[in-house]
Amino acid sequence: MKWKDQIWIYDDIIPKAQQDKIENMLLSYTFKWGFIDNVTSGGSHEKRPAFGHTFVRNGKVITQEDTIRTIEPIWAGCMEKLMERTGTVGKYAFVQSRSFLQVPLRNIHGSKLDAHHIDVADEHFALLYYVCDSDGDTVLFKNMYSKDNPKPPEPHELREKARVTPKKGRVVIFDGYHWHTATQPSKNIRCIINTDVLQHE
Repeated sequence: MKWKDQIWIYDDIIPKAQQDKIENMLLSYTFKWGFIDNVTSGGSHEKRPAFGHTFVRNGKVITQEDTIRTIEPIWAGCMEKLMERTGTVGKYAFVQSRSFLQVPLRNIHGSKLDAHHIDVADEHFALLYYVCDSDGDTVLFKNMYSKDNPKPPEPHELREKARVTPKKGRVVIFDGYHWHTATQPSKNIRCIINTDVLQHE
């Protein structure tokens, strides 16, 4: 799998008009967000609330059709770039796709980093799309998940490999076995679409 251990970053993965359409949809008053008590999933004793929306779960679309049609160009653009970089055409399954919305928090006193994690225990690559300009960098580490040793590394063991600042229309395509996390935004809302893709041989 030629995407193994890779991290690729592209700006304007979709046209500006489509970027605007996605931003307007997700940041509208009528879009349905669910409250998340702690977006770090237990990585910090401080709760860091956020909002989430799931598009695809266990390979099945669970959101409205017009919503999926609006975000599908992101997936198409990412897959086109993947084909260009790897020179291969494979069979892919979009197993999970979610959006997260974080707002600046004033009561964070611990690490600026949220809990490091992977999204899926099976080999996969991730497509991380930024809906709007923000702070709250994504941090990807050299440390890799292994089924032989699934325990997350301790914070002092982490070695940073890449840091990506949210920019509207930017996407990061990366091997999902990289332990990764986000930093909490302090100046602007942070909104992303995170999609996990399995490749079948």
